[in-house]
Amino acid sequence: MKIPKIVWFDSIGVGLFTFIYSLIMTGFSLWMGAAAFIAVSFFFGAGFPKDKIWNIIASFIAGIIWGLIAYNLLQIPAISTMWASAIMFGIMTFLALFLQGTVLKFTIVPAWLITWGTFMLIVSNIAVNNWPLFVFQLLASMLLGIFGIGYTSHYLNKWLFHLFPDKDDQSK
Repeated sequence: MKIPKIVWFDSIGVGLFTFIYSLIMTGFSLWMGAAAFIAVSFFFGAGFPKDKIWNIIASFIAGIIWGLIAYNLLQIPAISTMWASAIMFGIMTFLALFLQGTVLKFTIVPAWLITWGTFMLIVSNIAVNNWPLFVFQLLASMLLGIFGIGYTSHYLNKWLFHLFPDKDDQSK
């Protein structure tokens, strides 16, 4: 079985920069590294759309804002019940899709919802004592995933194809 160069180069790049990122996260005792992997997984899953990076970043910010709204609403006892919170999540999801389809067309709903879900997962498992720092760490971790793992592995991939071009296609 012949393994294509793209599989080798992608695997080397993503593996190497995930390793480096993990060392940085551990070395600085940064605990939100999983958010980076979620973000870069979305980015790769979406086909590495470099032309949509600002749309994705705006969507990450919208997801964090949505998380802040949902979290604060859940602090109201009447909304934190099963039915009320389910209705709230349904309405907020409807609004996210509606807003994206009307006035926030530059956003990308999956990135928005992934960030909102990541936010809610984290805050449901830890107590946040410094909200500005938490928001910064979450957004920074997601951006580090895209730029620190995604883009660096992409440029390593291009460099490797330059060093070891395919016989059939010299344009990679």
